[in-house]
Amino acid sequence: MKKENSLDTLDRADMVIVGNGIAGLTAAVEARRLAPEKSIVIMTSQSHPTINTPALKQFAIGKVTREQLLAYPAGTERMQRIHVVNASVEEIYAQEKYIRLVGGQGFGYDALLLATGSRPTGLPPDLPGQDFDGVLTLHHLSDYLNLRRRLNEVEEAVVIGGGPHAVETVMGLLYWGIDVHWLIRSETFLPRMLDRPASEMVLERVRRAGAKVYTETEVIGIVGRIGAVAGVVTTQQQLLPCQLVLVCTGTAPVTTLARHCDLPMKHQQGILVDDQLRTSVRNIYAAGDVAALRDPLTGKYAPRAQWYAAVSQGRTVASVITGAGEPEGFGVPWHATRLGDISLLTVGDPLAWPERIVPLTARRKGSYRRLSIVDNRLVGYLALGSTPPDSMAIKRIIDEGLSVREITKDLLRGEFDARKYFSGKRSYAVHRMISTGQVPTPLPPISGLLAGESQAMSRLPAPTYARPPLASQALQRSTDALPLPETEPLVRPVRAGSRSTITPRPETWERRRISEQQTLVGASPDVPTEAEEEVELVVRLPARQFIPPLARPQVQTDQLPNPHPSRSLWHYSSKLPAVKGRENVQK
Repeated sequence: MKKENSLDTLDRADMVIVGNGIAGLTAAVEARRLAPEKSIVIMTSQSHPTINTPALKQFAIGKVTREQLLAYPAGTERMQRIHVVNASVEEIYAQEKYIRLVGGQGFGYDALLLATGSRPTGLPPDLPGQDFDGVLTLHHLSDYLNLRRRLNEVEEAVVIGGGPHAVETVMGLLYWGIDVHWLIRSETFLPRMLDRPASEMVLERVRRAGAKVYTETEVIGIVGRIGAVAGVVTTQQQLLPCQLVLVCTGTAPVTTLARHCDLPMKHQQGILVDDQLRTSVRNIYAAGDVAALRDPLTGKYAPRAQWYAAVSQGRTVASVITGAGEPEGFGVPWHATRLGDISLLTVGDPLAWPERIVPLTARRKGSYRRLSIVDNRLVGYLALGSTPPDSMAIKRIIDEGLSVREITKDLLRGEFDARKYFSGKRSYAVHRMISTGQVPTPLPPISGLLAGESQAMSRLPAPTYARPPLASQALQRSTDALPLPETEPLVRPVRAGSRSTITPRPETWERRRISEQQTLVGASPDVPTEAEEEVELVVRLPARQFIPPLARPQVQTDQLPNPHPSRSLWHYSSKLPAVKGRENVQK
């Protein structure tokens, strides 16, 4: 990489953000609120303001106007003194803290945030006919503007893809009165997120809405007539007539700048970051679709490409860069969306570790729920139904490793009362500390049991909180800051110096009705088992054995990431007050 700028003559800013998606702009607005004196610059190659991307599908079918697509009110950047530069970044010189733009101009920074987002996967480059007029890969605003102009001329359409983006597109076309052929490559819908009963429930709703669904089917060619789409040929030797082909096959993070950095930046399916969104290069951060966060249960890094996740990350990274505070971790991933007339919620990974979990499923009155449990601790949750459950409460239960022995039945039925549950936990904690003067100590983290990274933790002493042992001293803190204790057998109060151990159990397999397993998961035998509610329990209690810890990439060498999972998510607000201050860019 050739340096073409003198460091003394470079324009620079305290905070430079590459990308004006929702993560980048949220970080800029939040940083301005926290640090009115800092200069903030956004580098972007987009020619339009930040838009609400989840609303694009509603915009395409006429339910949302173009003005309603704005993520923030018009003029927010000017009001907040955020300087926007329309330019593309080519390289990063991390050692000397500046970036090089297309054309050779340099720009210095104190902190650099990469919020470059993602790009659509699209069709294979060698697929015949993909250049015909009427083949659209839906991702950018221009794609949806193109789609909206075509809808009046379309009678039949083919949608390719097996994720939430695809099903939302299918339902939008059906709303417009278009006949839809939906092609799914896998055997089920969302195979990494939904089990077969949940998938069939969604697909049945889509079929009843009028769509033709083809599973285990791919496109091998697109047929055209005088340059325009006329149909598609599938792997099932079918010719499906259509005038429009919409590709919704997922996205991939844009990690180009991670490869074009003079210092090695760890990236694999996204730029690896810790819980403070720091990359492996000092003073460089990543947020949004391009950032790969670690799942505390599995130990794997992956992007969390959802709107609310990008907003949360934008606010968090602004807090870190400005030094306003050290945020908590993000905890397990979660996803909530609408699939037609039903709501989908997944927290954690409800389909992971099939040989180690206790899965409980319940289907009744048009709803479906699946709980994945290990030692009375919830590690995955899946819910489909007309009424969405309290997603943040369930995420908190998984993040904090709370026992679900007493609430399993309520979770399965969809009758879980989060306010009552957590209120009881706090009251129990205060009462136990006053009466015994002892601090509750949890068992080792669930990640040691599931991820295969620290099985040896089950043989180590249980961790203790760094709090005074006397109740009078402990109560000087707010009760909201107290650790939430677990019910037996997950939590045992111990005094300083004591040890807790876990007794290995022989590996067994059992399959029973839920009314027969009260002693295993605490479920009541009076759970209904009529035809409209099918409940089945599958139990496997594995023998524990020592497995050496797996090597994990270290994204920052000078400071370990915050090990505590998040107990709450930031709430998005577009009404942050304008803050007066000095000039936004240092000359």
